[in-house]
Amino acid sequence: MENSNLTNEEDLKVSKRKRVYFDENFSAFNKEALEKEFVSLLGMDLRNKEELITFLEKCGELSDIIGEEYAWKYIDMTRFADNESYQKEFNDFYSTAISLSMSYDFKLKKKFYESPLRKEITEHKYVHLNKIIANDIEIFREENVPLFVKERELSNKYGEIISKITINFRGEEKTFSQMNVFLKDKDRNLREEAWRAKYDKLKENRDALDKTFDELKGIRENEAKNAGFDNYRDFKHVEKGRFSYSPKDLINFHDAVEKVVVPFAKERNGIRKSKLGLDSLMPWDTAVETDGNMLKPFNTIDEFVGKAIKVLGDLSPDFGKNLLEMKVSGFLDLENRKGKAPGGYNFGLSEHGSSFIFMNAVGLNSDVKTLLHESGHAIHSKLTSPIKISYFKDYPMEVAELASMSMELFTVGHLNHFYPDDRDFKKAKREQLEGTLNFLPWCMTVDAFQHWIYTTPHTFKERREHFKSLMERFNGGVDWSGLEDIEEILWMQQLHIFEAPFYYIEYGMSQLGALAMYRNFKNNSRDAVQKYEHFLSLGYTMSVSELYNAAGIQFNFSADYISGLVDFVKNELEPLDN
Repeated sequence: MENSNLTNEEDLKVSKRKRVYFDENFSAFNKEALEKEFVSLLGMDLRNKEELITFLEKCGELSDIIGEEYAWKYIDMTRFADNESYQKEFNDFYSTAISLSMSYDFKLKKKFYESPLRKEITEHKYVHLNKIIANDIEIFREENVPLFVKERELSNKYGEIISKITINFRGEEKTFSQMNVFLKDKDRNLREEAWRAKYDKLKENRDALDKTFDELKGIRENEAKNAGFDNYRDFKHVEKGRFSYSPKDLINFHDAVEKVVVPFAKERNGIRKSKLGLDSLMPWDTAVETDGNMLKPFNTIDEFVGKAIKVLGDLSPDFGKNLLEMKVSGFLDLENRKGKAPGGYNFGLSEHGSSFIFMNAVGLNSDVKTLLHESGHAIHSKLTSPIKISYFKDYPMEVAELASMSMELFTVGHLNHFYPDDRDFKKAKREQLEGTLNFLPWCMTVDAFQHWIYTTPHTFKERREHFKSLMERFNGGVDWSGLEDIEEILWMQQLHIFEAPFYYIEYGMSQLGALAMYRNFKNNSRDAVQKYEHFLSLGYTMSVSELYNAAGIQFNFSADYISGLVDFVKNELEPLDN
């Protein structure tokens, strides 16, 4: 999709939508005004089902107002993680507006749930809404609200610690993320030197990270205890509304990946080791291109965005236009720099009907994958923005990540915009397809680690030893000999463990779903994209398994199902290997 086919870029700037129920000048920053609106909602007289739906829509608009203001506070805090004033503003907003809304959200849900009128609303989506709200009412405890605030403030320390890590490497100061560039270099000595320099810095911070995590764990265990649970794992499972599966199902998922995917990873790493001519594959050998030539997808951020718009536009003109709209609206912050928080995300801007993409691009192929991934989230935010009831827009991560991971695979055939050379194009496709399955052992490691952390009393030493045992269980053929002191702390680079506990297994489920959608895409691309857009537009109006069915796939992570997807990937890789 060429920019010339679009209107003037200024006309593409996204503006806030007009409010229906609230004054345009109303702001959630004003605690007194916010509480007044909550009290007004609680006092609404509901005489028929139409008024009950209006009540839900008004609650939804207020949620959009609070959500957008929260989004900008979080965005500023992560963009400028070394600026304590942004962190203070975020924490202040969280401890006032967000904590207040948590308390009133429970009361508003109760008002809906206790209304006899809700039985008159019989559409399937409202049956599902009853289930969501009943779960939230049962899990809510007022005494947990200050703990949630404290947990949020403390988890922000993780980003602060990581963002301040810099490495003086060969005379230049580099961030933690920027060191990844050297792991692509064909000089093995340079790769090893860079890898050791990077993780030696993580080791220097391990005591601070261990301490921060233990404080978080203590808060989380108190939340679970307040809600009547024996452990935080079981509490979080219920709190996240995981209706379609149990913790035992997840343990079976771990076993299935160990049985089916780890052998695939070992096979692929065996090929890598042979192509590199190595006796053993060390951690610094896992990212380098086997032909020694590093993929260079872009030189500048403008070029990066422009090419991504073309890739998305090939799939659907609306997809490309959405990223262009975000660009001209100032809703992108993509380059890595000192003082910026790690990671990447798409944050919905509910009042704009758009979203903001944050990432740390350093010029690697993985940056392309990240931007296309986050663009999938952005399309999801866009297509669900017309939904007026906020609970239907608060879809779980098993659904959110299916949107993003499917986008990665749908666009793999259009990466020639980044790689006009056919060899590079095939290499990028191979890296993407390999990565879909090679990621799963790490995903299981992270999830299994959290199951153990929150169900087993332990010391720092025992925690590190257990993580190392999981690394060995899900090892896909990498040699960690002599590096055990680093191997045992690798979990500390996974921000989800600190900032979003138990939000990680969803990537694994969604990866399987995305592969199934890609398999459908290969058979009939138009039908697959139409089903994808329909699935996105549904939000959370039905259960996770029903949403997967709407996308044309199964919600399944059994060994047999995974085995079929592994065979599909092997067939896709065969012509790329040759």
